[in-house]
Amino acid sequence: MRLFLIVFFLSTQLTFGQQEVRWACKIIETSETYDGTWYSPKNALGIPNVYPAFGAKESGYSWIVGYNEKGYFEQDTYLKVAFCDPIIAEQIVVIETFHPGAITSITITEASGKSSKVYSSKPVTLTEKSRILSIPIKKTKTPIISLTITTSAKDSEGWNYIDAIGVASTTDPIDLSINLSHDVALIGTSTPLSDNINTQHTESYPIISSDGTILYFARLGDNNNIENPNKTDIWYSTKSAEGSWSKALNIGKPLNNGGHNFVSSITPDVNTLLIANTYNPDGSSLSDGVSLTNRLANGWEIPKQIKLDGFENLNEYTSYFLAADGKTMLMGIEMKDSYGDLDLYVSFMKPDKTWTRPMNLGKKINTFQSDATPFLASDGKTLYFGSSGHLGYGGYDIFMSKRLDDTWLNWSKPINLGPNINTSAGELGFSVPASGNIAYTYAWRDETYQSDIYSVALSPMVKPDPVTIISGRVLDAKTKNPIGTTIEYDILSNGTNVGIANSNPTTGNYKIVLPGGNTYAYRAQAPGYFSVNESITIDSQSVYTEIHVDLLLVPIETGQKIELKNVFFYQSSPKLIESSYPELDRMVEVLKTNPAVRIELDGHTDNQGDPVLNMTLSEKRVETVKAYLVSKGIESKRISTKAFGGTKPIAPNDTEENRKKNRRVEIIVVAH
Repeated sequence: MRLFLIVFFLSTQLTFGQQEVRWACKIIETSETYDGTWYSPKNALGIPNVYPAFGAKESGYSWIVGYNEKGYFEQDTYLKVAFCDPIIAEQIVVIETFHPGAITSITITEASGKSSKVYSSKPVTLTEKSRILSIPIKKTKTPIISLTITTSAKDSEGWNYIDAIGVASTTDPIDLSINLSHDVALIGTSTPLSDNINTQHTESYPIISSDGTILYFARLGDNNNIENPNKTDIWYSTKSAEGSWSKALNIGKPLNNGGHNFVSSITPDVNTLLIANTYNPDGSSLSDGVSLTNRLANGWEIPKQIKLDGFENLNEYTSYFLAADGKTMLMGIEMKDSYGDLDLYVSFMKPDKTWTRPMNLGKKINTFQSDATPFLASDGKTLYFGSSGHLGYGGYDIFMSKRLDDTWLNWSKPINLGPNINTSAGELGFSVPASGNIAYTYAWRDETYQSDIYSVALSPMVKPDPVTIISGRVLDAKTKNPIGTTIEYDILSNGTNVGIANSNPTTGNYKIVLPGGNTYAYRAQAPGYFSVNESITIDSQSVYTEIHVDLLLVPIETGQKIELKNVFFYQSSPKLIESSYPELDRMVEVLKTNPAVRIELDGHTDNQGDPVLNMTLSEKRVETVKAYLVSKGIESKRISTKAFGGTKPIAPNDTEENRKKNRRVEIIVVAH
């Protein structure tokens, strides 16, 4: 995987109402001899990169007609360009960024083979510093496939810059306004982080932890890099309670080696990293691709390569991001169904831990130019990404879009994050903690190829939706020793698994992020233990919240007791509510895995109503639970039942919330 340090563009289409515009996508032929990064004819391809954000400006993102690496020559030139997705047109559009007036002719060629000269002029010096040269034409009978521009600098003043060349389906003025949020003025000014992070070297690709306390980034050119200072290494810094960043440290081996190394994303539990490139078993650099590494008791494991079904990348660049649920991966790659250059795709983890074939996110996100470096916020809906194909301020800008449904194909129109974040230099990396109040990005220092990391406050319209962070420790319920294991969380109503996480094997610390709008069941589980299930309802209108909950794992030992917290009955009835099935199914798996275990089911109610009826109800409920377990293949003789009615409360019966705690089913291990 190569870093996105210098970027170029291909082609795009823009649609405004009934307008369709096609911008040139490739060069067919030219008399120009210069083919450098800046000022060459290829900078006239794709959408406007200088106009409208900067108006009249000398910019390397434009083509200087007649430019030569040995100097500027007042000579006649020509450039023939193609359109990758041709349309029938009624207008030619040329963005002359600076010192317009050098264009002498424009000739179009249709798909039918017909060529027509649609513009002819003498080179002139104009009073305006820039212009959109709009040329109405008779509606073509077939789509325009190519266009040839001739220029002359002999009688026009100054260097002549051309930013973009397009054809349009209408004679109406072309809308080239940047799609900004209504509260763009509320986005803060980008502020460089302290010299504990930024140095005279190149710092890039910031990735912030969900709680905002750990920042991973890439550093290039530091002699403290592992093996090779000319390759990027992973560095990190931690934020104090007062808000200051610690002196950054190199993360060391095995994550850093002689190749390019950087973090693509970090799970909320901070125990799993998605790492660029792949590794040999000895930790040395292998090749392009993407890898996962988990935190072990003695440090990070050697990253393991991720395999995706049907994966291909036809581009020399790639970018990846693992979502907060640990099961969804976004990537910027080029496949056969891409619209042009890099497109954004999504892949999902399958039950066997392999990944599905990448699916293109569609035309609302992807353009005929490059769309890359995705960052999906903790809400699982808000997508930030870099694009050279949506109108903006530079080669790449950062955009935001909201996922509107679960198809992953329906998105809101991307919003440009505005001039406080996007510059003419081009932006790519973007990272937001779960709180959504601040973002971390990087920007190039003036007149250098080096960059620093910045923070910027976000406005309400471009923030992610509020989420809830639940954190704590996974502990042995008997010894209170920490346990390193897997945490899973589901939609309580149907048992659909929506995320996975890991607890720290040394401390037991875990962290999960839950978007609003659902009731969730979550639990830790490990061999030799019963898991204690917790549940929580997160309102869709809630504010960002942090909650501490320790997860207790009950060892499978005689005498141990566990409450089935997510087993529910209809009111005054022994009938199970369907949302109880997932927890009971997990209990079935534990009993099947441990065939020597015998259990007692104890039924309890609150003290409201007739004690005799309560006793009968608690008896019928545990018999219902037993019948369910037996129906799933557990031998009846392994399960005994007892009913206690309201005689053994675990909380006072003074409030509905406390009475709810008393209405419960418990399991006691009677043999193992």
